[in-house]
Amino acid sequence: MKKKNILYLLGSGRSGTTLLATILNSTNDISTTGELHQFYTYLQNKSSCSCGALLNECKFWRLVVKDMDLSKDEIQNFQKRQNNEEGHRYIPSIILGRKASEDYILSQENLFNSIENHTTKKWVLDSSKYIGRFLLLKQMPSLKLKGIYVIRDVRGVINSFNKQVQTPRKPISTILYYILTNCFGQLVCWMNKDVIKVKYEDFIDNPHEHVQRIYNILLDQNHNDDALNDVFQMPHIIGGNRLKSSKTIKIKKDTAWKTTISRPKQILYYLLCLPFMLLNRYKL
Repeated sequence: MKKKNILYLLGSGRSGTTLLATILNSTNDISTTGELHQFYTYLQNKSSCSCGALLNECKFWRLVVKDMDLSKDEIQNFQKRQNNEEGHRYIPSIILGRKASEDYILSQENLFNSIENHTTKKWVLDSSKYIGRFLLLKQMPSLKLKGIYVIRDVRGVINSFNKQVQTPRKPISTILYYILTNCFGQLVCWMNKDVIKVKYEDFIDNPHEHVQRIYNILLDQNHNDDALNDVFQMPHIIGGNRLKSSKTIKIKKDTAWKTTISRPKQILYYLLCLPFMLLNRYKL
């Protein structure tokens, strides 16, 4: 049986993954679908795609949903399975050998089969970020899974979570979340040759170089486009940050934290996440 090609973004939220996923979607071989760990929740709650339409009415997702032919009970059961198996608290047990349940595997195979039936590109990109989900999907022999671990300066992440939109977090909560997700993200990156690290700041400075690197290392091919566009069309995605409501987005470096966070707090946040700041060569 031919394996399905899946790219997976992992790391902490507010690390620029929506922008990265949108840029990758503009290339010839990658189709971005959004945060697929929310797919069954979106179906159950009748939530909307980034285009504004409900999933079962969206130009892309209605075909996937129709192809899956799910009952209400199946949607509820699969949604519960994801919540019970992918959460951050389950990461240690998965690393130690816990296997995905049969229902979980069935739910994901059904989803990826249907997505593959309705895209002409070679690779499907799942930007869920959950490390637990990546490890569970890695167990599935039907998937050829490659990962992109995205890291961002903690002060940029804190500033993004400080904005009173979507799911805001206080700085201390953000730091604890950042340490947890990046501890496991870095561990998975070290342990798995099919996972590469991308720094948000480096990607924004030179997106073409990093897209080429992703193609060369993970897709084992060259990226044939000589240059990336300045404006990118927003794909039909599930989840994502507030940018998803825009029809187009531009590459723009977000360094607002340098002026919105006081210098003493910048130093404090840096020191509280010192191992990651030093490992990734962020400057004080």
